[in-house]
Amino acid sequence: MKRSLLTALAAGSALAASIVLGGTVASASTKTTHLATAKVAKADNNTVNVVEAGSSDFSSADIIYWLDAMKKNGINVNFNLIDSAATGLKTVISGQADVFIGSLPTAILAVVNAGAPIHIIAGADQASDYIVVGLPGITTQTSAGKTMGIDTPGSAGHLSAEIGYKKAGVDPDSIKYVTIGGSSARLSAILAGRIDLAPIHYPLALIAIASGKAVQVLDVGKALGPYIQSGLIANDSFTKNNHGLAQKVVNALINTERWAAANKYKYIAYAASKGIDNGLTGPQEAQAWDYYHGTNFFSVNGGLCKANFYATVRLNWQLGSLPKPLPVPDSKLIDQTFVNTYLKAHHQKPGTC
Repeated sequence: MKRSLLTALAAGSALAASIVLGGTVASASTKTTHLATAKVAKADNNTVNVVEAGSSDFSSADIIYWLDAMKKNGINVNFNLIDSAATGLKTVISGQADVFIGSLPTAILAVVNAGAPIHIIAGADQASDYIVVGLPGITTQTSAGKTMGIDTPGSAGHLSAEIGYKKAGVDPDSIKYVTIGGSSARLSAILAGRIDLAPIHYPLALIAIASGKAVQVLDVGKALGPYIQSGLIANDSFTKNNHGLAQKVVNALINTERWAAANKYKYIAYAASKGIDNGLTGPQEAQAWDYYHGTNFFSVNGGLCKANFYATVRLNWQLGSLPKPLPVPDSKLIDQTFVNTYLKAHHQKPGTC
């Protein structure tokens, strides 16, 4: 198994084990608090504690809209943006957060390796929007030996980029990986020439390429096809003790993804109103949304149908980042109750993609 994958698998195992064995959560920088010391309010059936890794940008306008939608529906939302995907997962496993927007493979590994008390209850992005950008002159075939900046081992950008390289016939283990942080941090690093390669969200890739300091090396989304890039990962105590609230949370997420997929200019205007358009020009914003629309990026039906889920699993099998076959039943990993309830209420067959 490749060095990078051993690191990712070990990270997933150690992460889950540290929680199961009572390990403490490392301090993480957020917009409003440090989750290592924060005391989460006792559940009152109307408060949800949400965490997301990385930084907010044009690609995550749907997540910010979702948070606003929940608030408008009378839900008390505590939101923390964390710079580490690994720490974000820790917070939901330990119960410091109720739900986490994050990578499915890392959540699956936490369940498989240590029985983490979590389930994936909805998809957020059902295609990858990562573009691997590189310094001028670098191509997919000349990436061997180059240094790629990633969030953390096993994060969505890391795994999807490795799978994309493998599908392109390039051994992902021939690339050196260094931890940089979220997409914005990786964008800064590539523009400064501190790294050779970086998987970054499509809108940020447009900025990097327009600067003349970077080129597109690999369109990960095009290489992968259907792939649940991020999902809503919930602590089991939250879903069991606050079933009605969890349903409202999922309803709001699916409604948001439907809004995002159907309202090009409202999505663009909303991102600008929240200051997360990253300095994109109008044409670039339109180009980014068109890319999302063309790849079916938004999970308009909850994203957890078997076709999407197993497409994601099979791609990770190709890489070796998930055990084959999965040693636990699907029911230990995903809970489709909330998505299926939404679909039934909207006169659609449960399990619809």
